[in-house]
Amino acid sequence: MKKIAIHSRGRRSALAMLMMSICVSWNLPAFAQSSAKVASASSSSSSSAASKVQRPVLFAGEVQASDSIPIIVPTSNVSPVTLRYYVPEGSRVKAGDVVLRVDAQGNTDLERVELEMTQARQTNAREVAELDVRQIEAERALLLAKAALAKAKVDAALPKAQIAALDYDKYQGELDRAKKDLEVKEKALEIAKEAIKRKIEDGILAVKKSQIQVAFSKAQIAQAEVRAPRDGVIIHGYDRWSGKRLDEGGMGHIGSIAGHIMGTGQLRVVAYVLESDRSFIKQGQTVSVRFDALPGALVSGTIDSIAGAPEAKAAWGNGRYFKTDIRLPEVQNLALQHGMSAAIEAIDPSLATTKKVVTKAAPAQITLEGDVLSRQSYAIAPPSIQQVWEYNLVMLAPEGKQVKEGEPVAIFEANEVATRLDTHRSWLKEKQRAMDKLKLDQAEALRAAELAVSEAKSNAEKAERKASLPRELVKRIDYDKLVIEREQFAQLAQLAVRQRDAQKRAKEQEMLGMKTEVAQLQRTIDVLEKGVKGLTVTAPRAGTVVHMSNFSGEKFAVGSRVFMSIAVANLADPDKLYVAAKVPEGQVSLIKLGQIAKVTVPGGNSIVNAKITAMGPVFHGKSSNQPIVVRDIELEFDSLPKGVKPGTAVQVQLETQVANASNTTAVASKGAQ
Repeated sequence: MKKIAIHSRGRRSALAMLMMSICVSWNLPAFAQSSAKVASASSSSSSSAASKVQRPVLFAGEVQASDSIPIIVPTSNVSPVTLRYYVPEGSRVKAGDVVLRVDAQGNTDLERVELEMTQARQTNAREVAELDVRQIEAERALLLAKAALAKAKVDAALPKAQIAALDYDKYQGELDRAKKDLEVKEKALEIAKEAIKRKIEDGILAVKKSQIQVAFSKAQIAQAEVRAPRDGVIIHGYDRWSGKRLDEGGMGHIGSIAGHIMGTGQLRVVAYVLESDRSFIKQGQTVSVRFDALPGALVSGTIDSIAGAPEAKAAWGNGRYFKTDIRLPEVQNLALQHGMSAAIEAIDPSLATTKKVVTKAAPAQITLEGDVLSRQSYAIAPPSIQQVWEYNLVMLAPEGKQVKEGEPVAIFEANEVATRLDTHRSWLKEKQRAMDKLKLDQAEALRAAELAVSEAKSNAEKAERKASLPRELVKRIDYDKLVIEREQFAQLAQLAVRQRDAQKRAKEQEMLGMKTEVAQLQRTIDVLEKGVKGLTVTAPRAGTVVHMSNFSGEKFAVGSRVFMSIAVANLADPDKLYVAAKVPEGQVSLIKLGQIAKVTVPGGNSIVNAKITAMGPVFHGKSSNQPIVVRDIELEFDSLPKGVKPGTAVQVQLETQVANASNTTAVASKGAQ
């Protein structure tokens, strides 16, 4: 209002100046002088008011530990990414615990990439074995070419005068042809050896590529998890675009802060100042801080730092805010807790005075909504099936029903699982038929190879017998050729054995690759069959069915869509009951541990005595739909009530601590440094 008044004075001053100029033009000096006086008076009053009046700056924040660690949404191939697992707010975690897990786009391909790496090794071994066969064939051709050249040299060595001219020319031509053929066969052998060398190198590169892909997929899986670097308490954050609280199953943007792990260091206030108010605050400025949970408390803090650029906070509207850290004095008589809401007012240090905060009279009684829970319970959730993220709930036992061990509690449906199962079974049958055919082909090829080895050995024995004839009984030329053939067939027999072994290795690698594919398909089928069987969740022990709520606060029912690993119900032990309730931040100061409460069961006309046995370690938002700050409390029954089942909604009535003087005590300080 003061700012508006200043603006109105400025408009009146401008109007007076305009009137003065009109009067001068009309030769009205007296009126012009009076208008000038009005304008000068208005201007002086405006400047004096602006110099004395300070614009109030109010903003909000929350209490955090100075050593709190942000929980950053990990990287992924898509953004936003689904938060598949997130530790409930207010939970205590230890160093190394997984606090957040998102979808890893490479994790579903890890098994496939590992299979491809195994198949790459097997395929390379088979292809190298096949190339060994070709190399042996090239060696055989080279051996035959050498034998032909040796025989041609024997014939070509005959004197021209002792044989016919036509035969001499033929022998010389045969010698030239054998030499050229030998060069071709030597080149072919070199090519075969180079092919084997290249194939081995290609196999090594293919395996390295698969290893890199496996390492990348494993790194994606590792990066998809956020582990606590130290012990602390989890506080969930809010999405800066949608303003919704980030809970399990929600969507988070890569690199954004999903929450904090609160430590045990010095407490501070992290506040957010509206962009238009930035010019009215500065580093080192004194501010007054009030806490909703401590309505009678007022402390002075100091602005330690202000962010250099504003950021959006969708939960607070469309404005942009500067993040501001405020240092608090060490106040011993204030029970500050993580997550407490704080209201901050920027004050002028020269005008700071000791203030006494007057609080309204506390109500004599407060009523809370609570739920009866069990200390021991078993979560009912859909099975974890690869590449299945969402299930349809087709059956859920009624809430409060007593089920026996082995009795169905929930039935889920995932149509794509049955389709994938049928597809993989069909592929398995095809692979099995192909493997049976491959076995027959391999048996036939091995029999042919054995026959070739036997034939080569037989030829070597014949050549050995022929070459063992007395030299004087055979022509010199024929004897030399018999000796050449003996060496030739002996080497051919060795090559036949090597070729058989190479063919056997190639067939074994081919069969091994086929078996690997069949085994992989069988494993996939086993996993899918186990998943299909797990779609019907049975009770591992006797207990009471308690329905859980989804992210919208509605309880799961038949027809609900359920994310993987999300519990739809609990199987609770009815002999270990307690009441869980949430106290609004403004009423926390009215209760204490050990306080007696009356628990009313709606519709049962029964009131049971209980007392507060535990209070949550932090303040947090109630839910995504109700962002009010609350603190959890637990109440134990004096005696276990009859007829009250886990999951029952109850009302908790508490007599407030009106006589507690700390509720109206003001803590003031002047310009704490």
